[in-house]
Amino acid sequence: MESAGPQPAQRDAPRQKQVILVGDARPLRQFYTSIFLQRLNYQVIMAKTAEDAILFLGLTVPLVIIANYDLPQMTGLELLLQVRRENRTRGVPFIIYTSNRSPDLRQICEQAGCSAFLRHPCSLEDLYATVEASQKRPRRFLRLETALDVVMDGRSLDGGTADLITAISERGMFVNTQVPLTLGMILPFTFYLPNAPGWAIRVEGQVLFSHFGENKRKIPGMAVKFLKIGDREQEFIREFIKRELMGEIAPEQAAMGVAATVSPAILQGTTELPFSPPELAV
Repeated sequence: MESAGPQPAQRDAPRQKQVILVGDARPLRQFYTSIFLQRLNYQVIMAKTAEDAILFLGLTVPLVIIANYDLPQMTGLELLLQVRRENRTRGVPFIIYTSNRSPDLRQICEQAGCSAFLRHPCSLEDLYATVEASQKRPRRFLRLETALDVVMDGRSLDGGTADLITAISERGMFVNTQVPLTLGMILPFTFYLPNAPGWAIRVEGQVLFSHFGENKRKIPGMAVKFLKIGDREQEFIREFIKRELMGEIAPEQAAMGVAATVSPAILQGTTELPFSPPELAV
């Protein structure tokens, strides 16, 4: 939801996963993009104008700034120049998007120091990839926080304690478990997805790293990389992630600024989304 404005308690707020999203006079489109980013575990600060964004930047240094070039007063380019002049913010990645087709605009923005330049229409997946590419350790694939029961073959559950997938991508997952496994260990995993009822997703995975008890702020468990997975199973995972991230987000009509309608079946999770990933909704 849109923030009511900067609050004193926000000063020096943690930078991790914080995004300032600067839109224009299209609140519906900005709202849907904000929802998408929040589902990817970003903390989104929504600013209607460049002037509002400057106020927020006086209180926090974000992970990234995403700004429309075509703003009503100060343009996105002028905001970029302001950000680059300030010592506190000059190193913050700055992404500009626009529907402006001027052939020189990209070069002008890049010379001013923008990290990436996107033209509308742009898919939300491309936006995610662009945000990640601006970071020191970018992720290549969409990663969804979730809660899925998983069975790790070859070991029994102590006291009936279930292991749980708490994050998943098409290339791996994080498993919350109380029993550590050896780093580099390879073993089979079996789990089920809501979009593939009755179909067991069986993969072979390798333990990449784990943490157990040394940091109480972290969920005990291990990161697993998929080594062997069928094409059908990988497609089920990809569809599941997209469905969870895009569910109830407006279809293409919303990206055009038209009020979106979502069928009751979609809201109840009983059918596939009848549209491709929506365009950049800001």
